[in-house]
Amino acid sequence: MSFKPRRVCSCGKVVWAGELCACQIKRKAESDRRRPNANDRGYDSKWRRESKAFLALPENRFCACGCGRLADCVDHKTPHRGDKKLFWSRSNWQPLASSPCHASRKQSEECRQ
Repeated sequence: MSFKPRRVCSCGKVVWAGELCACQIKRKAESDRRRPNANDRGYDSKWRRESKAFLALPENRFCACGCGRLADCVDHKTPHRGDKKLFWSRSNWQPLASSPCHASRKQSEECRQ
């Protein structure tokens, strides 16, 4: 039976690896409340149409990370952070599998930036 080691949160509390401390849960909830919804960030009907067309191209059928899964979402290689020019630049788009490639790996990379 293997156990994950504990870690020390930035607040000083010791928590199990892979678990969030109460202060992290609170910070995430506050951040989520301030974040505009997807439609307000540009992921509207135009985005859905364009991303669907992008994924329909034969060269965009599989996940760009190399996992071999079928791609089902379009990811921005460089986070656009509201920059509309970068948001719509197809050279900044890549096909990814929603889970786990986009949902976990890519999101954790963006959080570190």
